Amino acid sequence: MNFKEKIRNFKLLSDEPKKRKKQIAIIIIGVIVVIAMIICYCLFGKKLLAFFEDTDKFKAWLDSFGTTGKIVFVAIRALQTVVKFIPAEPLEIGSGYAYGTFGGLFYCMLGTFLGSVAIIALTKIFGVKVVNVFVSQEQINSLRFLQNKSKLTTTLFIIYLIPGTPKDIITYLMGITDYNMVKFMLITTIARIPSIITSTICGSALEKKSYALSIGVFVGTAILGLIGIMIYNKLEAKYNKQLDESKAAPETADADEPQNDNQATE
Repeated sequence: MNFKEKIRNFKLLSDEPKKRKKQIAIIIIGVIVVIAMIICYCLFGKKLLAFFEDTDKFKAWLDSFGTTGKIVFVAIRALQTVVKFIPAEPLEIGSGYAYGTFGGLFYCMLGTFLGSVAIIALTKIFGVKVVNVFVSQEQINSLRFLQNKSKLTTTLFIIYLIPGTPKDIITYLMGITDYNMVKFMLITTIARIPSIITSTICGSALEKKSYALSIGVFVGTAILGLIGIMIYNKLEAKYNKQLDESKAAPETADADEPQNDNQATE
């Protein structure tokens, strides 16, 4: 074994403890996140989900924190963006009920922004392993169309504009790409506004006892959401099919080459 090979082997051996430490750190973070999800659901989840049963109770609960109530809401929204311990819609409607249409929009957007930054930071630091903690392989496979870089910006805007799409899951996956994260945050933040503001309008209308408006907005949003999900599913299938065809084309060409060579020899 020459000197260069010894140095190379030494580096490989010295890297192993670092890799082990990183793996242990990821496992510890995963355990902490799971425990945090359980604790947050026990402390906040049931109360927030109970919002639909008693809207005044939800607002009173936030008001009980005094001036820090808004900070508590933003923190819960940010945590919900990262770990999904409760659905997003109750928070959005609840924020509209507690803080009005535009106040609710602002606090929801702020919490979502902070949660998205946390997701990107986690994925940049720990890579694909932290993605596997929150995103299943099946979900990753269904989002292969994100590899289409030529249409990625437009695709991202459409996905984040449509209600009901897996926005936060996509944020995890985008965090491990070389896509410009400032551009990503700008595009997705703007695209999220319509789906969030319809929920805060609904919540604000409930607080003002405008039940007809609240029901109308809720039904309209649900219909748009269903249409949006249908469009999303079609786009997903279309882009994934194009990706499969583009990958299959070179393989077909390679398979034809030996036949052409044989024909030329004959």
